[in-house]
Amino acid sequence: MNKGDFSKGFYLIVFVVAVIFLIVGFYFLPSSRYDTFLGTGNSMEPTLFDGNELTVDPKREPEQGDIIVFSCQTCPSISSDEILTKRLYDIDKNGCYWVLGDNQSNSFDSRDMGWLCYDDIKLYGVVIDIKKQ
Repeated sequence: MNKGDFSKGFYLIVFVVAVIFLIVGFYFLPSSRYDTFLGTGNSMEPTLFDGNELTVDPKREPEQGDIIVFSCQTCPSISSDEILTKRLYDIDKNGCYWVLGDNQSNSFDSRDMGWLCYDDIKLYGVVIDIKKQ
């Protein structure tokens, strides 16, 4: 084996390891794990305002008091594409959610939709950061 073969093999191994580190690094970077949504409407005022940028963790399990981003797949009065942002007020023994807007005098929420179970919604995640405009 001559010296040139060794250096080619060494550089190939370094290149492969660097590519693996880049792939793994981008996969585990926090910004790649989160989604961003734009808040619309005034149903969550004074916590959220129209135009706020919401950072959402899609892997975090919602808990009582969290603000969640979701769409309702079975609500006849709203489109299934409409994205809603509400506070998770309660979780029943079946894992169904009771959600309320912080601006309860101007919010379409569980008082109108009822309990929302897993099959009723598409959960985008829990709000973990708010950038106010």
